[in-house]
Amino acid sequence: MDIIDRLKYLRSHYKLTQAEFAKAIGLSQGNVSDMERRKFHPSIDTVISVCRYFSISADWILLGIGNGPGESIDHQSATQKVEAVFDPDLKKMIDILQNFMLSGDPDLRGWTKVQFMRAFGEQSAAVEEKKQHA
Repeated sequence: MDIIDRLKYLRSHYKLTQAEFAKAIGLSQGNVSDMERRKFHPSIDTVISVCRYFSISADWILLGIGNGPGESIDHQSATQKVEAVFDPDLKKMIDILQNFMLSGDPDLRGWTKVQFMRAFGEQSAAVEEKKQHA
């Protein structure tokens, strides 16, 4: 499940139409439709709007860490997933990201998310597009 799948899940969980969901997060219904058809990925501003409106963690939307709507974040589960990584370089990178995201400092968390999306947003979109055409 990726960002778009989680946003679609969130919309269906609350039984919202695309128009209702769009209004809640400040987009047009057409933008929501295009996003759900993977014509583009949501911006960080859209993710923030979703988090604020639905009182949900960006960790779940962006990374799939923790639980979905209406449930508390399960940091232990996220830690167990990291422990299962065998590549030492990958584990080190995940540990750094996890420390930033679990720091409790909203400025550091925000900075981390922006930097992550800058670094990997286009790559993530390209990987998803390849999956779509495979």
